[in-house]
Amino acid sequence: MKLLIATIFKEFLQLVRNRVLLFLVSACPIILLGVIPLSFDGSTRFRAGVCDMDGSYESQKMLGELSNSRLFESVFYFGSMWEAEREMDRGSLDLIVCFAPGGVQIVLDGTFPRRALSSLYSTEKILFLSDDVPVVFQTLFNAGRRYNHFSLISLIVLVITLIGTALVTLNLVKERESGLEEQLRATTINRFVYFSGKFIFFVLLCLFEIILCLLFCKLVYGLENQGSFAGYLIVNMVFLFPLLGIGFVIASYSNTQLRAVYILTIVLILLIMLSSMFTHLSSMPQWAAATRFVNPVYYGIESSRMVIFKGASVWDIAPLLGWMLILGLFLNSLAFFRFRKA
Repeated sequence: MKLLIATIFKEFLQLVRNRVLLFLVSACPIILLGVIPLSFDGSTRFRAGVCDMDGSYESQKMLGELSNSRLFESVFYFGSMWEAEREMDRGSLDLIVCFAPGGVQIVLDGTFPRRALSSLYSTEKILFLSDDVPVVFQTLFNAGRRYNHFSLISLIVLVITLIGTALVTLNLVKERESGLEEQLRATTINRFVYFSGKFIFFVLLCLFEIILCLLFCKLVYGLENQGSFAGYLIVNMVFLFPLLGIGFVIASYSNTQLRAVYILTIVLILLIMLSSMFTHLSSMPQWAAATRFVNPVYYGIESSRMVIFKGASVWDIAPLLGWMLILGLFLNSLAFFRFRKA
């Protein structure tokens, strides 16, 4: 036990004595959470072009509703479709609404598919929602419809992923390059205590980062945790098990920090982009969605969203936690035997 505590204390001293690393660990997560969510809040407004070839009372009424809607930044009137399409070619319009005697024609700018679908939904909601059949909209799990709350969970997981894997990987490789690993082999510290000390220290460090990020999000953005705080910490402790295992495995295959950075960059880009962090799982092709079963970042994001947004308990997300434990056991065992043979 004394050797384990000494190993953990050694890791703590290495962090404190490196001022640059200490700044990155403490300040950078707050800077990221303070800047990035403000840059995309999801409040999209559209530019519409209108051609009224009908001139009826119904078309005039629809035009008034379209012009008075807050969903549209500006509404321009054109005498012909040719003029409106020319403005769309210049990038000045997101959609064109043409009122003709035979019906209503909507032309979308498909350069950005998500924006095009949003503009189509907004237009249909304004023009074709009948007053005779009232529709009541109710939003669950994010009643304020704040887009940055959705992104905050992804950013917290992203920060923990980068800090957890990068620090443990570079820490192991740096000790190997400096000869400290060879010196530790000559002491009474065995391989299990060496790994356990690093694992426990980085778990505690990441949990501190999680608490710091969650507190910042609550004070600045009003993010409320609908679930149990203890349950959220348990989720992240299990999530860190395979996450640190990835760092151990990369370090076991890297003899220099430069090689470790290359491998780490490729692995993290693949895991993050295929984890539904920036897109929904249903928008992925089948082969890409299937990679989630071996992607711990996906399980970390899904379990975090379920706890914070839906108030899920640990028992509700037990399958996700189980898969993370299996991945963590496999990765850490692989790294342990790789270092044992080295």
